[in-house]
Amino acid sequence: MWNISIDAKKAFSTCTALPIHETDEDWEITLREAKEEGEDIHTTLKAELEEAKAELLQVLPSRFIPFLENGTLNQPVLPKDVRNDYLQWVRKQEEIFEKLLEAAYDQSEKAAANLPPTAQAVLTEGFHDAIIERVEREGENLHLFINTESGFYNKSYVHLVFQNVLTEIADMPLQTGQYMIYDELVRIKDGYALRVLFDAPESEWTISMEGIEASCYYRPAFYTIYYNEEMAEELTFEDYMKQLNPDHNYWLITPDVSCPIKFDSNKVILENGKMSLEEDKIIISVGNSRYEYKMEEYHPINFIFTETYEDPYAQNNEPLPQEEIESAILGSDLELQVRAWNTLFANPMNHVDLINNVLLQTEISEENEMLLAVFISDFNEKGILTDEVIQKFQAMID
Repeated sequence: MWNISIDAKKAFSTCTALPIHETDEDWEITLREAKEEGEDIHTTLKAELEEAKAELLQVLPSRFIPFLENGTLNQPVLPKDVRNDYLQWVRKQEEIFEKLLEAAYDQSEKAAANLPPTAQAVLTEGFHDAIIERVEREGENLHLFINTESGFYNKSYVHLVFQNVLTEIADMPLQTGQYMIYDELVRIKDGYALRVLFDAPESEWTISMEGIEASCYYRPAFYTIYYNEEMAEELTFEDYMKQLNPDHNYWLITPDVSCPIKFDSNKVILENGKMSLEEDKIIISVGNSRYEYKMEEYHPINFIFTETYEDPYAQNNEPLPQEEIESAILGSDLELQVRAWNTLFANPMNHVDLINNVLLQTEISEENEMLLAVFISDFNEKGILTDEVIQKFQAMID
């Protein structure tokens, strides 16, 4: 029934607990750098092997045990044929686990097909690296409030409601602060079942319920911009509120409470409560409950979410006029560079000569290296790069 399990995850973690260098060239670089830095690399490697040894003894094929026992499995003296055999075995274990994850995704996608649209999207996308922020039980229903900002999602916060819970099995009680690593949804006779694997500490939680509802919340675009530019702490709450889109609906979400809000004269208006800012703390009163948050831990803008997703960098996708592309790419404005490359990326076959021309003039820097790697890889796959450009950027293409 289930593809993922804590046992499968532990087996995978154990099999990949001792990484080793794949080539002689990798070893040469490592040994040279260790010598230059005065590091005793052999002692370091020995300690890594000893740390993983007990677990590896449980899963390693017998042919590798002698090299584990004599301490050479992760050393440069390991025979090349043994090294290649070990690496092949590790890759096989990775493939096995990847297939389990793929099967879990396929099953989740099928199981979610009959859920309400938001719940379907959320359960299909999954919760890798999300954090349980709040757990509330209300009769037969379970509410999970999940912070998804540490994952690769547009959404920042999710409220899941498991309706009419049927069963719940866990290695340890569900609690706030748990990291969600893998999850899988299945369809059962009476509704749905969800399994989640948590990290630190590793645990498994499985719940079945008659139905699932979900709500998603997002950071306002200005929050993302200021946060990424490390300007959030310099921004006053009043100035921040002025930049919010007045046509959107907003929510106040804290570790203890979530409720819709409105703004009036630079104040946050709660339906059944009040929010006030003092010199060193944020005070929120809802009904008969009062919550305080220290300013040194929370900025008030951390609590503001919207129901509408805004792309904070939508302007980067606005095409540049062709006559401005070359000067933008060769200029110092990184935002204009991104827009220019995105313009070429959207229709590369119509800009073959321009792409090769600007690449020959472009110098690699820390600021543009990652950006260039993405576009050069794509242009090369499309077969539009000249031999001269390929030679110049061979390291990125390899």
